[in-house]
Amino acid sequence: TLTWLSLLMKQWYQRRVRGDRTVRIWDSSTTNCLWTIQHEALILGLSFNEESSLIAVCCDDKTTKIWDNRSYEEVATLTGHANSVTCAAQNGTTIATGSLDKDIRICDIRTGSLLLMLSGHTSAVSSVDMSTDGHKVCSASWDKTVRVWDLHAGTYRTHGPRIMYEHEGCVSCCKFASDNEKIVSAGYDKTVIIWDAMATKKRHQIRAHGSWINGVAMSRDSKWLVTCSKDRTIRMWNVSDADKMPVVLHNKLSMGYKYTECTDCSRTFKVEQRDLIETGEELTQCVYCRMPARDYYLNAGESAADLKAANADMIQQSPVLQDVAQEA
Repeated sequence: TLTWLSLLMKQWYQRRVRGDRTVRIWDSSTTNCLWTIQHEALILGLSFNEESSLIAVCCDDKTTKIWDNRSYEEVATLTGHANSVTCAAQNGTTIATGSLDKDIRICDIRTGSLLLMLSGHTSAVSSVDMSTDGHKVCSASWDKTVRVWDLHAGTYRTHGPRIMYEHEGCVSCCKFASDNEKIVSAGYDKTVIIWDAMATKKRHQIRAHGSWINGVAMSRDSKWLVTCSKDRTIRMWNVSDADKMPVVLHNKLSMGYKYTECTDCSRTFKVEQRDLIETGEELTQCVYCRMPARDYYLNAGESAADLKAANADMIQQSPVLQDVAQEA
């Protein structure tokens, strides 16, 4: 039976991992099977890199097998995990693997040399992904968290990874958007969460399926989201303007948030309790339209530095504008 499916947009090959312990490479235009990889161990996941054409196959015998999609030859066998390898992500030179042993190993994909060990999850690591620039790794776990590890700055060494807790059940998958600005995750709570990768804050939450979600992918332009679930459906979502999606608005309203439309620009915005306390009345304008005109134009005799200083003072005095500045 089909146990795992890698969803990648505009991909020439379809890779299928089967319970018969094979990986099969398919030509999506002709539906012909190009070649089959046979393994002795049960296959739990895989990762494919378009540029290097390397396929990483995660096995329950604690190894990761690296295959060359051009020569059809095995390149390397990576070892080191203390339990089954559940997931992998690669950029052609390095690979991140996650395991039931709760650790993430960053290795040279061809030699298998260990470069970094990331520890911190309190349960099995179910999914990993690397940013396109290779600077960050995101990981999902059965401990209900998504974590972001900054490999470039190395801040995780002293401060740990950035941890995101919004899921109510085990998290089964996580992916970076191609622009590295967003992370999308999904899991056993049947929801998809779109995160701000820099601020590590939740942007949107979608109750997407009737059962747990086991796969997620985002298009290169970040406008489309694809999810697959144990409810036997694959669904495609237009998230280019997620704030106006009925399912997103329903979820937010169910959590007690109040939304209204700005009378000036027609933007839908959330009315928070502190907004009502500050103004003492119902808000009719979004935060952008409430910003004074001097935020956009120089007054006579004013320099750009004067405008910047004035805007900084204005933001410092308003919690609402502080949030906008952080999200910008």
